[in-house]
Amino acid sequence: MEHPESPESPDESAAPIEVPPKRIPPAMPEQRGVAAEVRSMERHVCPECGGKAEWDPGKAELVCPYCGTHFPRLGPPPLPDAIVEHDLDQALVDLGDKGRSVDTSTRRVQCNNCHAVLVRSAETVAQHCDFCGSPELLDYQDIDSPITPESLLPAVVSKETAYHSLKKFLGERWFAPNDLKRRNLIDRIHRVYLPYWTFDSSAECPWTADSGTYYYVTVRDRDANGNTVTRQERRIRWRPASGHVSTWFDDIVVSGSRGLDIDLLRRLEPFPTKDLVPYETRYVSGWQVEHYQVPLLDAARLGFGTMEGILREMCGREVPGDTYRNLQIRPSFSDKTFKHILVPIWLLAYQYRGKTWQGAVNAVTGTTHARFPLSPWKIAFVTLLVILVIAVIVLVAGGR
Repeated sequence: MEHPESPESPDESAAPIEVPPKRIPPAMPEQRGVAAEVRSMERHVCPECGGKAEWDPGKAELVCPYCGTHFPRLGPPPLPDAIVEHDLDQALVDLGDKGRSVDTSTRRVQCNNCHAVLVRSAETVAQHCDFCGSPELLDYQDIDSPITPESLLPAVVSKETAYHSLKKFLGERWFAPNDLKRRNLIDRIHRVYLPYWTFDSSAECPWTADSGTYYYVTVRDRDANGNTVTRQERRIRWRPASGHVSTWFDDIVVSGSRGLDIDLLRRLEPFPTKDLVPYETRYVSGWQVEHYQVPLLDAARLGFGTMEGILREMCGREVPGDTYRNLQIRPSFSDKTFKHILVPIWLLAYQYRGKTWQGAVNAVTGTTHARFPLSPWKIAFVTLLVILVIAVIVLVAGGR
């Protein structure tokens, strides 16, 4: 634990402590799961009625929303090395200004089912047609995006499961209004793929600090009656220390979305990136797909800032003694890579007394969290109860 500044100066007669270099395993998992099938079904046409199918995470199949036909899962054998990590420095050079900003222009999209031409904002990639309701699929190959996702996490949590999880979450919040807990919210739940960035890197991190060792001295003092008393006072002996930590980071994640409350999103994490599969349009068929709104350069700064924070904690644990202060780290990173991925959530957006609230379910792990209003009646009841308890305690104490 780092100790605040102390009036005691370092022990200049003591020799500096040199901690042997140490290689520390990464803070994030290194190994990935087995990649799934990579054959792309371009239109996902229903063989029975010709409609466009949607990906159903509960059944792990494509299902036609019009006639209910299920598509069998067909594809070639898994390719374990299909997910590529890209060189970060080279990508930023190649992208130039496109790596520092996000295109906010609108795009024209044609529905593959009714052929209507729609105007879409730059934030959204795949969605439903406004005219026929078909889950028209605008693939990343059809938009002018400098970076496209090459991998994603298939959704496994069904809409029904997500709905019941959110209802259970809200039902367990005692301060939530009772009428909210009884409300049917299933039509407010939408399926969304969110953009994420992941960053990998090797790290070398020299560090210096003042290492503190506790010792005790006997101090004479006077009590309230003027009598001389003695007590033990803890002091710190400081010595300069230095060392070197080596480690590597795998899949440090940074959200590329700005549409979801960041605190709510963090409560859904982590997303199991070891289970990423190569990007395939069938997984996002019928889902809203958000285009990234955090450019690569900004995301990289956030990702490597997270790495520096982890390195500071690692170095702090290496400082010998009982405590430390003035920890200075000088990290350098190499073999920096990144990838752009998509992760699925079930998003709940509902209105309550004129205000919008959000809830969400991680469509891979099932982790659930939601924002909710507070019942003023329940808050008033608890406040009154606390006041009554305090009054009783005061009365009992005064009667003794």
